Amino acid sequence: MVSRGESGIQMVTDTIVAISTPLGRGAIGIVRMSGPKAWEIALKHLTISKVVPKRAYHADFFHRKREESLDDVVAIFYKAPHSYSGEDMVEISFHGNPLLLSKAVRIFTQDGARPAQRGEFTKRAFLNSKMDLVSAEAVEKIVDSTSELGLKISRNALEGRLSSLIERERKKLLEISANVEVRLDYPDEFEGEYVPNLSDIIKKMKKLLSTYDPARTAIEGVKVVLLGAPNVGKSSILNALVGEERAIVTPIAGTTRDTIEASLFINGLKVILIDTAGIRDTSDEIEKIGVERAKAAAQSAHIKVHIVDATSNEEPHLPADIIVVNKSDLVQRKVKNALNVSAKTGHGIEELKDTIAKLALSVTQKMDSAEAVLIAERQYDLIKKCVRELEEAQVAFANGLPIDVVEINIRRAIEFLDVLVGKKYSDDILNVVFSKFCVGK
Repeated sequence: MVSRGESGIQMVTDTIVAISTPLGRGAIGIVRMSGPKAWEIALKHLTISKVVPKRAYHADFFHRKREESLDDVVAIFYKAPHSYSGEDMVEISFHGNPLLLSKAVRIFTQDGARPAQRGEFTKRAFLNSKMDLVSAEAVEKIVDSTSELGLKISRNALEGRLSSLIERERKKLLEISANVEVRLDYPDEFEGEYVPNLSDIIKKMKKLLSTYDPARTAIEGVKVVLLGAPNVGKSSILNALVGEERAIVTPIAGTTRDTIEASLFINGLKVILIDTAGIRDTSDEIEKIGVERAKAAAQSAHIKVHIVDATSNEEPHLPADIIVVNKSDLVQRKVKNALNVSAKTGHGIEELKDTIAKLALSVTQKMDSAEAVLIAERQYDLIKKCVRELEEAQVAFANGLPIDVVEINIRRAIEFLDVLVGKKYSDDILNVVFSKFCVGK
């Protein structure tokens, strides 16, 4: 474990380069280069003699060795430490042809840069104290967010809302730890037992824990699983909801052997529909696997939709948030608290979509978008460990255990908070965080 600012941290001395816009054709594609030789390498291939930081330059980009002009570009130079990465940095906007962008990267690597790893620009920003680890994780969540709410809470994390809350509670714990330490060093100076108030800190930490699930849902989307017996029309309903033939539909029972996902946006929130294999007893080994995956999908879903066939006598028996009677164009069948739909004619599909939308929004409406929230599983796990240590300390204080024993719990709780924001870190922690990023970010 390494502490921020501690001597002995290996300094970054190489220059990295990557395409920082999505793959594919577009009007603009950006190549980003960061490191001590970024300016030097870029200027070898641009018709620019002198540059001023943070000023845009229109220039020709050429292959120096071949004396070949490749594109007209716009280049912006950033001087350390006033850049995203905290290093000398260059961003060059090309016409968005992937062949052209890849060629530019090859030219820069031939002149001394190396291809960047996933999230390495943001990793360098962290190592250069441009942001803490929570803000770094927020960058990734801003890129991945699937809803306006997800973007808002990720932006709040980037701006330091969660980090500020963690720092406030950390200072309280440091004060408690200091009071314990002074009593250990000078026991004769104090009368009576010292029992600090940990309840408020534990309460705030537990409130943070409660924000993780709705925050993750706002960022990643609401999972809606379609369940039911074989051939009740689950795949047809999925296709009707998304408006395209996403799942294969046949009259043969058991056609769907694995889960199939399709997405749509309802009121600015991503909804992930999951079609599953029909749930029934079967001797087919492959179909058995499909049934098990259907049950697993139901366990992880936010909303469960149980679909029954109007032409059968089957009664709804699976745990569900929504019950749907399909094929209502063939038979009018009333089932208590169920929606009657026809995937074939489209009858009731909009009502089903509205019902899903209301439930989907209720999943995220439990959270205030302006408050500090946990946006990553790593953060959730560390706060959970912090709460456990504080609760153990609280019990120990209440039972009159020696304060030097209780001090161990307090120090551990502080350390978990330090790891959360990146005051302490290891290569393994950084690898876990930044491996989730795209190359070029």
